[in-house]
Amino acid sequence: MNNSAEKYTKQIDILLKEIKGLSVMRKTFSKLDISLVEEDSEAPKVHEAYGSTLNILSNLFGAKSPQVKSLIDQRKQIVSKKYSTEYELRETCHLVYGILASVKNDINAGLITNIVIQASGAIIGDFLAIAKNELKNGNKDVAAVLSSAALEDSLKRKAEEFSIKTEGKDLSQIINALKSQGIFSGAETPIVSSYVKLRNSAMHADWAKIQGTDVGSLIGFLEPFLIKNFS
Repeated sequence: MNNSAEKYTKQIDILLKEIKGLSVMRKTFSKLDISLVEEDSEAPKVHEAYGSTLNILSNLFGAKSPQVKSLIDQRKQIVSKKYSTEYELRETCHLVYGILASVKNDINAGLITNIVIQASGAIIGDFLAIAKNELKNGNKDVAAVLSSAALEDSLKRKAEEFSIKTEGKDLSQIINALKSQGIFSGAETPIVSSYVKLRNSAMHADWAKIQGTDVGSLIGFLEPFLIKNFS
């Protein structure tokens, strides 16, 4: 399991534990009972769990995905019944608990890993597209910052797939670690390593050291790299 997947499973485990510990999950009552929890501290906890579940699904599958739509629609159905606040809270708990448990099982089975990778690639690709357009319009410095950010993000995300720690490490160390995993070979290593200098100049606003041709070269490297590793 890569670091991204592990972070999600840890977050889900925390939510599952919190939801399971709510008293509203263990109560039995008639649908028409007068609510006993309208002023209880559990109401905001349930709403928070719903919001966290919505965020997890949005991050994994996309804000307009069928998974997100299904959660929202099922929640609306629960609220529309208008039985009692206690009923609403309990049914919402069961809804999000079941979804989170299912997502966790899919992550552990490796079924969601590719979705996370593709989503990451799409985000980085957006940065790269803007950088390419800025360079075309003569804004080499803006393009340098955006493409450098895309370089750093893509390398770190790829490192996380192999459980390579990136915190506190410079890009050269990450590149070498990726090389040991077979991500870079032959001439690729010195080529990608040469972009570290460009990245450092861009991050420190040392514009005099940045050439448009170098930025174009970086963009040219990243485009096939993203297709190969994040699609």
